[in-house]
Amino acid sequence: MSNLVIAEIQRIFARRMTRYFPLGLMGVILLGVGIAGAVIATGDGDGPDFVNDIAGGPEATEILGPITLLLAVMSFVVAASSIGADAKSGMLEQLLTWEPRRGRLLAARAIAVFVGTALLAVIVAVFLITSLFVLSAATGTTSGVDGEFSGNVLAVLIRTGLAGGFFGLLGLGITLAVNSSIGAIVGYIIYAVIIDNLLVFFLPWVHRFLPVINLDAVAAGRDVERLSASVLSGGGGDFVFSHSWQTAFLILVVWGVGAVVVAWAVFSRRDVDS
Repeated sequence: MSNLVIAEIQRIFARRMTRYFPLGLMGVILLGVGIAGAVIATGDGDGPDFVNDIAGGPEATEILGPITLLLAVMSFVVAASSIGADAKSGMLEQLLTWEPRRGRLLAARAIAVFVGTALLAVIVAVFLITSLFVLSAATGTTSGVDGEFSGNVLAVLIRTGLAGGFFGLLGLGITLAVNSSIGAIVGYIIYAVIIDNLLVFFLPWVHRFLPVINLDAVAAGRDVERLSASVLSGGGGDFVFSHSWQTAFLILVVWGVGAVVVAWAVFSRRDVDS
């Protein structure tokens, strides 16, 4: 089993998508930091305070900002495209001649996807934090970066890696279940960009259990909030506490592992060339 897992990890990192997607995100980060530096250089105000302006305070809850959702997209796409490419190229059939027990093959791929997407999420997050730190040091201040703050940043990285790993499992499971990487990726993007934002207001009781909002809570280490009432009931009310980030993590685990279990049920009964 260990040799199979190692082979699957190597296969994940050998794919161009696994390399190019993180590099593309890093390029966007560099471009954004470069533009920010140029704007700061031509302005009259002070530069950013790394701890308070960028990280959101000593707890570092805002240090990853909106890139958290991009990390989720990266994890989903890398996982979905990996299994989709193997099915399309016929590699899946070859793998089954080496390891005919589909449960073991899926378990090895799931471990590889979790490890790979978790590492990618951490690498991109470290790159972002380092870039913002350099920007703050050059144009503003890094006052307040001490042992406690560094520990909080480390906790953010660990939580982000775990969240990225379980999002990778979600992408793997959905792709195998629907037997289409394109369908899974397009469906996820529609959900994340359109449906998720609508559910915030129309079905807040459902929205609080969905993957995106819980991933953001886990990465930042903050509580999940929801509207006290749907706009359909005549207003929507205020945002109120729903559950802690620890509960959000358990919800992510259920989504990731549950998707793989469903995929196993479908994959074990499907012809690989269908």
